[in-house]
Amino acid sequence: MQTHFYSIIKFLALTSLPLFFYNQQAQAGSDPVCAPVIGSLNNTYDNCNNFPILTPSNDNETNIALLLSDLGLAKIKFADADSKLWTAVYGPTPFEVGTVSLENSIPNQRKIKVSDNSFSDEHCGSISSGAAQFIQQVQNNKNIPANEKTILINERKKQNNCDSKFDLITVQPSWTKTTQQYASYLNANIAFYNTNFSTATKIYTVISQVEDPWIKETAQYMLIRSSLNTAYITGRGEYGDIDFKKINQNLLNEFFNHITAYFKLYPNGQYIASARGFLRRGLWLANKPELLVNEYVWQINNPKSPVYNLEMGNIAYEIDQKVLLNPALTANKLSDPFFLALYDLMNMRASDRDGYQPITWSQLNAQKDHFKKNPELFQYLLANHLYFIQKKPNEALKLLNQVDPSHFNTYLQLSSVYLKGNLLEVTNQLPAAEQFWKTALSQAKTATQSSLFENQLIYILSVQNKQNEVLNLLPKIKQANLQKAWISQIADANSLEKIINGQTFNSAQKNAALYVLLNQSLTYQDYSLFNKAQNWLPKDANLYKADQSNAEKYKDAAPLSRFIWNGSQISTQIKCPNLATITANLQQQPKDLNTQLCLGEYARNVGIYSIDPAGSYTEASFSIKKTAFHGTTFARGNTYKNIIKSMPNGELKAYALYRAIQCYAPSGANDCQDEDVAKSVRKQWFDQIRRDYPNTSWAKSLKYYW
Repeated sequence: MQTHFYSIIKFLALTSLPLFFYNQQAQAGSDPVCAPVIGSLNNTYDNCNNFPILTPSNDNETNIALLLSDLGLAKIKFADADSKLWTAVYGPTPFEVGTVSLENSIPNQRKIKVSDNSFSDEHCGSISSGAAQFIQQVQNNKNIPANEKTILINERKKQNNCDSKFDLITVQPSWTKTTQQYASYLNANIAFYNTNFSTATKIYTVISQVEDPWIKETAQYMLIRSSLNTAYITGRGEYGDIDFKKINQNLLNEFFNHITAYFKLYPNGQYIASARGFLRRGLWLANKPELLVNEYVWQINNPKSPVYNLEMGNIAYEIDQKVLLNPALTANKLSDPFFLALYDLMNMRASDRDGYQPITWSQLNAQKDHFKKNPELFQYLLANHLYFIQKKPNEALKLLNQVDPSHFNTYLQLSSVYLKGNLLEVTNQLPAAEQFWKTALSQAKTATQSSLFENQLIYILSVQNKQNEVLNLLPKIKQANLQKAWISQIADANSLEKIINGQTFNSAQKNAALYVLLNQSLTYQDYSLFNKAQNWLPKDANLYKADQSNAEKYKDAAPLSRFIWNGSQISTQIKCPNLATITANLQQQPKDLNTQLCLGEYARNVGIYSIDPAGSYTEASFSIKKTAFHGTTFARGNTYKNIIKSMPNGELKAYALYRAIQCYAPSGANDCQDEDVAKSVRKQWFDQIRRDYPNTSWAKSLKYYW
């Protein structure tokens, strides 16, 4: 195999094509639910929270995209913000992996577009683009009669997807010689798209010797693809995985022979750039990551070359899967800053994987000479290591001393600004961090930059509990979902009241604030505050049912109908009044068990089974753990226990026994928010209700104690 690599290298060195080998400069299962987290930077991989900065927690594909953009090779397109940003889970940042796309800043030189949806199993990639080229050649060929042109064109149009198996064309002896050759080419294509690569290779081999120049060259090019796929399937597993040890080396040698032959026969051929792209696939199948990296490096450094073939739409995935995730790749096999930076960031992640060791300080410093032309990038990597691996944020901050929060024209500069701001936070320089984020936000030029700095500014103000300052900023914040997240999770009672009664806040913000105030005051049993807040409910609060609302205007609003409850009749002796009466009574007698039982009924009957201490109906979350509300949270399970323990026998105790047992139905997990009791205790309750209250519907309905 090694001789084939070097024969290609030697040939390329003797032609006008640049040498690629030597360069002197050179995560199954169900999908998790994703939601953004607003807080300080960390180095734990998180596909749900990627940032437009170079950082270990990003997916490799995101970091690849950012570096390619800084190199001037790619245009990054971030996902468009949801038009209903108030109800959106995500704003511009952070973002999920896969929501960022790339386009070529510099067009590649491929004359025929081969889809890169699968780097390995590629044979369907040209079924559409190849048709247009074939039809054009047939139409322009003067040696093909008009009626035979129609036949050929119609036959090619039938080959429109790889899901179907196509029948070979019967080559008629009455057709002209040229038509027969084109028909044979179609048969080779049919075999190719039917994945009968050995047959395709035989036909391409024959017609690569014909006189027609287009068929001759195209067949020679297709030999590259058919031989590549023939080799590939020898190592492909049942589920598309590849076992490099099973690759048939003779077939892989044939591929390298064919690609060398094409380069030699057609040094300026129309498929030369595409053929050069297939060389990467061959190097991958040969499991030669160093050679593969060198080819990428050459392509990255030579975007004006006639063989430049990088397709940015898929290159990030390709590099990640075929290079970075190859276990054979090590830092000492890399010398290019692009790949070293990606490797280093990937190996600065926090991980509990067996055998994982992050890159060491000495290993990182050994790369210094490779970054002579990229000192800022190297310094940034050093700062990341000091912070994330060595836990020395003050030392990391010294390396970024010259970073200016008002200057970020590249993603590397933006990364340095963002890292420095986070370092100011974690070193407890909170006022400095606050001013830093304000300066950066004032210079933001894109929605992505604004989002990045808005998140951190609101976060650092919240850490300092500067609620009034956030209130002043809130109407100016561009991300409505950030406003909603802060109102829902961070705002204290005083701030919520100011929003509800303020003049600068819109109805969505006011209703969200009211929802949270009602929910949290009820959760923490502040009935005086709850009763006060009830007076601010709109007259049509019963219509605010979120997704269950009939009118569109209520669907995106806070579900205020949750706090409208008219009571229930539990039995002839036990009746619960409406929620307003319950909380009014609890304000006067907070320990009254009858009224507490009714509050538990409210929780069950509105369909939530508990009063939610989170008080949130937004998926975005702040990493701040403390709550602005304090006190003992209401747990209906405690009410049932207290009634069982202290109340005289009667319907109330019977019902409490029933409900205490039902807390664990049907899974055995407690959904009543109190401390779990042993199954033996639940059995005692079960025996007690069946013994003391056998005639009640509750006792009769119980079959288990879970």
